[in-house]
Amino acid sequence: MSAPTISDVMEAYAKDAETDARKRGIALDYSESSLAHVDRVLETIAPDGVLTPKSSAEEDALWMLAKMYGGYVGQVVIKQMGGQWELQDLPDGSSRVVLRCSGIQAFPPEKIYKRLTQDRYSGVGGYCRALRAIVENREKKG
Repeated sequence: MSAPTISDVMEAYAKDAETDARKRGIALDYSESSLAHVDRVLETIAPDGVLTPKSSAEEDALWMLAKMYGGYVGQVVIKQMGGQWELQDLPDGSSRVVLRCSGIQAFPPEKIYKRLTQDRYSGVGGYCRALRAIVENREKKG
């Protein structure tokens, strides 16, 4: 059996997000409109706006949520617009998860982490719409 690819891993995280949302009474169906439901989930996780991790365990838990819901957001983009997951090597030897869509790089897990820890107004409801506008604008210029 071969090792899982980054696409396999992100698909599994997306399924975990579906399960987590369902436990919170919110259904996710991989439609573009379901991204507004992700915002509702994030509001239940951070009801006072943003969270400040007080330990490495709390930070790890927030990153796990970011990977789950970032995986879901990315899978919605892939379903609606196409694209693929990739790993990008960083100078410090680590790597980050990248969603490549029509030549554009997006970072859904980082977007979710930022929403949870820095910017309560950084929702994902319009993520596909914004990405589509960037792609269309780029194609017009190209």
